[in-house]
Amino acid sequence: MPHPRPKILYTPKHPFSTIQRKAEKSILTTVDDYAYITLVIPEASKFAVGTEKLKLGVKGSIRQFRKPLSVLVTNMTGDQNWSPSLRHDLPGQISSVTERGQDFLILYHVVQDDFVSHYARLYYPSNDTGQYEYKDIMLPGSTWINSVTLHEDSILFSRDPDQYHFHLIALPPNIKQAPHSIEIVLRSSELGKPLDYAYPEALEQYPSLLSRLYSAQKDTYRVMSINTIKNEAKFQQTISIIDNTTLSERVGWKVWANRTEEHPIYYDESVDDIGFAHITYKDRANNKSPKICFALSSDTKTIVLSTVDNKFFSYDYTDRIDIIQNMPIERDRLYKLENGTFIPEYYYRQGYDMEKDIEIAGIKLNQDATMMAIWTKEKNIYIYKRQVEYVTNNSNKTAVEEWIDLLFPNEDERYIYREYLPPPWEITMEITLPTEKDIKDVKFYDRYFFVVLDQGRIFSYIMDDIEEQEPVNFITFIKSKWDMLIGKYYINIDCSIN
Repeated sequence: MPHPRPKILYTPKHPFSTIQRKAEKSILTTVDDYAYITLVIPEASKFAVGTEKLKLGVKGSIRQFRKPLSVLVTNMTGDQNWSPSLRHDLPGQISSVTERGQDFLILYHVVQDDFVSHYARLYYPSNDTGQYEYKDIMLPGSTWINSVTLHEDSILFSRDPDQYHFHLIALPPNIKQAPHSIEIVLRSSELGKPLDYAYPEALEQYPSLLSRLYSAQKDTYRVMSINTIKNEAKFQQTISIIDNTTLSERVGWKVWANRTEEHPIYYDESVDDIGFAHITYKDRANNKSPKICFALSSDTKTIVLSTVDNKFFSYDYTDRIDIIQNMPIERDRLYKLENGTFIPEYYYRQGYDMEKDIEIAGIKLNQDATMMAIWTKEKNIYIYKRQVEYVTNNSNKTAVEEWIDLLFPNEDERYIYREYLPPPWEITMEITLPTEKDIKDVKFYDRYFFVVLDQGRIFSYIMDDIEEQEPVNFITFIKSKWDMLIGKYYINIDCSIN
């Protein structure tokens, strides 16, 4: 049985701008009574010189438009115009985009004579001007920056090559205040944990993903680092939780958790058409470059991340280590100090397999991390909710709930564990879009859910109402895919004429 689909409210007729076709990233934000869509074009104009990551003659561009939110939460079909909000052409190429709440950061690179400068342009809504403003932050060093993450008070980034897992920069407390559109030069960064291992057998090493995590310990800055490599036989993903420890006797950064997942690369062997048995072709069936992504809750207590295979992990903060100590497997993973005691907090991990063989393209959490959207390269969106109510029907219990029932036969004990362990994610709805356009972004907004496609189309849905299920047959398939089929028809006609 297909999952229910939320009721659609707003359906656009046409793309609002052909500029969107060049944009590799679209960011949807809501500020007061307006929805803003920002289009990030890494190479708006180029006369590229260079064979490596850094090139001369490439310039990025930022375009932003806005529309009243009332349009997107109304049951209608139309094309009320988007109003231009800003257009900024950058003096260098864009390599990365990161967002946090209403703010977002653009990483770009400028080559002048023999010198390379790396900039992080921070965009933020300003109370004094009523629109988005920015500041350029000149980052220290000249080594290539391959990953960057924005947080409320800091920036995490990694370099390639580097001797450290990451670098940390504290943002000035008044960075969002006037004057705007100015440059801030930062001379240094705090060094993260030194690298103590290498990957000599790696054919490819992917940029690290970095995220700050919550800690109740005073003056502690906690980081999750996600590193992925590939060799001839497998993908390997290492997930680490690292603190600039204030409770440990050691000076510097300490790794509390370090888990490695291995994903073998499968080969598809086939004999050639002629039939000679000694001629065999080997195609690596799952050799695509993985897109690893994550979503962080607003309080930084929950992070959900994808893996190389079609699965994802959820890490949730808990301070109930008295419960964790009664779980044999988890007890060995508690964060232990040199004196034998444990830090009174822990990130509890739960793993999930997707229902279908798909590739995860993005993850987004709502404001309080009780709902989650996962969208795929196959252009499906799966809506998950935290299963708060305990299920009494044994056939519907999760593996965690069944494990708790076996471990704690007493009902009072079971209640404590169900109450304080993070509830599991349960898939509740699914959206299949009637188009071949890629999904660029999604956003939860109050009772509504917005989907941004790659030609500027934004669909909106209401989450507490569902559409009636149509019977699955040839007619309903044609209706749901009508615009996609028409597009293919015209493409075929055009190709045959030419």
